[in-house]
Amino acid sequence: MKPALILSALLTVSVAAAQKTVTIGWSGAITGPTSDAGSNYGAGVEDYCKYAQAQNMVPGVKLNCVVRDDQYNNANTQRNFEDYVGNQQAAAFLGYSTGGTLQLKSTIQETRTLTFPGSYHIGNIDQPNADYIFLPISSYSEQLISLVEWVAKKERGAKIALVVNPSPFGRAPVDDVKKAATRLGVTIVDVQEVGGNNLDNTALLKRFESAGVKYVINQNTAGPVANILKDAKRLNLLGRMQFMGAHYTGGEDLTRLAGDAANNFIWSTSYYMYDEGDRPGIQFVKKVGAQYSRKPDTIRSVHYTSGMLAASIAIEALRRAKGDGSSAAMLRAITAMTGSQAFNPGFTVGPVTFSAKDHVGAETLRLLQADATGNFKAITGPQRSAMFKLVHPN
Repeated sequence: MKPALILSALLTVSVAAAQKTVTIGWSGAITGPTSDAGSNYGAGVEDYCKYAQAQNMVPGVKLNCVVRDDQYNNANTQRNFEDYVGNQQAAAFLGYSTGGTLQLKSTIQETRTLTFPGSYHIGNIDQPNADYIFLPISSYSEQLISLVEWVAKKERGAKIALVVNPSPFGRAPVDDVKKAATRLGVTIVDVQEVGGNNLDNTALLKRFESAGVKYVINQNTAGPVANILKDAKRLNLLGRMQFMGAHYTGGEDLTRLAGDAANNFIWSTSYYMYDEGDRPGIQFVKKVGAQYSRKPDTIRSVHYTSGMLAASIAIEALRRAKGDGSSAAMLRAITAMTGSQAFNPGFTVGPVTFSAKDHVGAETLRLLQADATGNFKAITGPQRSAMFKLVHPN
């Protein structure tokens, strides 16, 4: 071998030896309940990590990003977490479900594992045992209360029904929403649990009609909501009832499933949309999705963007910690993302900011409404809910 080739080979070996491997693990529903959201979320995590590794975003570190299907089963989530943290000494855990995150809270605290759940339940970061858990965007409670505020401004004394997923994810924000409704002068007249097997919602919708419900607010994924909307169209209730929902209910996932029955659906989320192509973050989503040959429906899904955000926050923390994946270094990096040090990957309508006392990242959100073309258009600017802070001050 020529001397130049020998030197090149030695340098390659030297660089490889100098690199250390740092694991970031995701566990979520690629199959099973809520997989209509989870499969795209996991794809976003995987692709952002691949891109970050290819771009050497964290010099001196080889990113080992592991994406595993837990089938929305808390026992599987627990096993995945234990492997990531115990065997692979993960620098961060990217969770998914509400139930799984709540079950792991004390373990996350004991192991000091920086955690970014796909569940935006505010209870995830309520003390005790919440020093290492951070919500990427605004909570379900704030998203839903923002919708109740919109209703209250439109119609004092309005009757509202809540339709929630039959899981901790669905039930999590109900108490906060009820408290807010009382203070805002509107009435929650019914709360119903609806899962993904809701192929005929006639009885549910007739029940709401008989109770005088004019607003139906959903805390669910797009699949069950789409079935409700199609039945509401069949029963000629669209227009007589305003259907609304929090983050996991809407976006192009909903319009793809519900068709024109999704027209006028009002949605609360912190993310930019696929058709807002002037936004650098959305341009990035499209670029990376195409680079890794994702299907158009995946790239267009807001949950693909959601997964990218979670991965980007963890990797940015590792970058700011100069590749030190220890819990102390990662925590320092995350809690310093405030003020002029805020992180803005461009996926959300406001920057991602964290501090020791503030564990919600992109706090601002918008209300959007589906138009006749199936796209969601903003009907408010970026905002916070005033009432949320009153009913859930911590």
